[in-house]
Amino acid sequence: MKSKKIYTAGAILLLTGLYIAIFCFSAEDAEESSNLSRKVTEFILRIYYRSIGNTGSGAQGGEYVVVWNYALEKVIRKLAHFTEYLCMGFLSYSIVVLWYKPLWKGRFLVLLQIFISAGLDEFHQYFVPGRYASVKDVLIDTAGGAAGIFLIMMLRKIKQAFDYG
Repeated sequence: MKSKKIYTAGAILLLTGLYIAIFCFSAEDAEESSNLSRKVTEFILRIYYRSIGNTGSGAQGGEYVVVWNYALEKVIRKLAHFTEYLCMGFLSYSIVVLWYKPLWKGRFLVLLQIFISAGLDEFHQYFVPGRYASVKDVLIDTAGGAAGIFLIMMLRKIKQAFDYG
């Protein structure tokens, strides 16, 4: 019982930090947000080019970085949305598994929490200069949360298989 309470407190602390981070990212104006996405994309591309033996320097390497940076930046942004909400679904549902029965209702409540959170995040972005609200982002966020729930479900199945074996 004590370990359940400690885990729950830790998960709530992480969830709170995640909500604060999401709010802060959403509060960035369009230019700040694009700069951050661009830096992350360039960092990933540098790692990729080094892994294949190309330093990404010189005229040809520089051209690749510009082309791939432009092409991948949007993907990186959507993947960040998905990942943030995957973590939210994972943490929220892990708490539900410990404390809430029946689990199917808990899954529904966590999915509803994620959907509402994503909608409020997009609503918040609507009022930030240069940003806009996107139904597509709400769906991506909700899919990420559902993936987090699914991950917990799979981990529980694996644990049960080892407990019975």
